[in-house]
Amino acid sequence: MSANRIDANVRCPSCGGQLYPRVLVCDACGLKVEADFILNEFGSLTPDELHFLRVFIYCEGRIRDMETVLGVSYPTVKGNMAAIKAKLNLKSPGFVGRKVQDGPPHEEPEAGAAMGAEEILDGLDAGKIPYKDAVRLLKEIRKGAKSDER
Repeated sequence: MSANRIDANVRCPSCGGQLYPRVLVCDACGLKVEADFILNEFGSLTPDELHFLRVFIYCEGRIRDMETVLGVSYPTVKGNMAAIKAKLNLKSPGFVGRKVQDGPPHEEPEAGAAMGAEEILDGLDAGKIPYKDAVRLLKEIRKGAKSDER
């Protein structure tokens, strides 16, 4: 990282809130793009948490190797992994198959959520609702419509 660059993971010095990028610059041609950009979920991780993930990838997920590289115990590795998993909101398998451009993982839709079939299909099409959740929600709508007919 160049000396004149700032880590995007820095917090607001005044209130401690998350800072967001507003200008992107191409070093090659000088093009500047100004907009309201969003960070992906990894933008919320601390440098230590990002280092942990790099070690995880380097060790290809082998916890024994991670223990050696990091110089910590198995419970420490598992604890760090659980903390990062929670911070990234990976509590449910709903993130599997999600496209990167869709943003951070969403909360699992609740049973009986007040969504119409069209809204569910739009969410599925946009990659915001996983296939299994969409099928479940559509079945709930169908079940509700059948019980209304009776």
